[in-house]
Amino acid sequence: MMKLLHLFMDEITMDPLHAVYLTVGLFVITFFNPGANLFVVVQTSLASGRRAGVLTGLGVALGDAFYSGLGLFGLATLITQCEEIFSLIRIVGGAYLLWFAWCSMRRQSTPQMSTLQQPINAPWYVFFRRGLITDLSNPQTVLFFISIFSVTLNAETPTWARLMAWAGIVLASIIWRVFLSQAFSLPAVRRAYGRMQRVASRVIGAIIGVFALRLIYEGVTQR
Repeated sequence: MMKLLHLFMDEITMDPLHAVYLTVGLFVITFFNPGANLFVVVQTSLASGRRAGVLTGLGVALGDAFYSGLGLFGLATLITQCEEIFSLIRIVGGAYLLWFAWCSMRRQSTPQMSTLQQPINAPWYVFFRRGLITDLSNPQTVLFFISIFSVTLNAETPTWARLMAWAGIVLASIIWRVFLSQAFSLPAVRRAYGRMQRVASRVIGAIIGVFALRLIYEGVTQR
């Protein structure tokens, strides 16, 4: 895909604004590729309500802002060249996701409907931290942003265009996570979840666990 984009870029001369549109567009396409970030926001919204889901999504968006900022201004190369740090981030992040997956799968009893319809009044930072750690636990996000920016931007791209691309990525990330939390915290959706919570929690937990084990495996073997 990146080779095709390179050919596309060679055939036309894009002004900085077009580069911004393409950068944000490529990022938005990744929303349709399910990953740990998506399942963590969905699980939190289903189990703990809209507020918790939005806070988790904002944590994920901050992680995207951090990694895209590193990639956009060239600092990400320093991280990717330090293999020990790269591997350690994978292992620690994978361990956190594995713990979260285990907690999700251990939910045995189905809460009462009245409980499901009420938001959980846990401190805001609990959910925000969950989203942030989940996003930062996958340092391959840096490589993804580097690959996008290497295609859509170049040394001549002005600073204002780089900042616009970064702001577009952050805004798109926030909008998508808020949409997910809104959709999966609807009363009808949560009531359906309440009727099959045991199965749903285990399925989502297992999916997150697979991502966690993959991160740990890559962190151990690619050192």
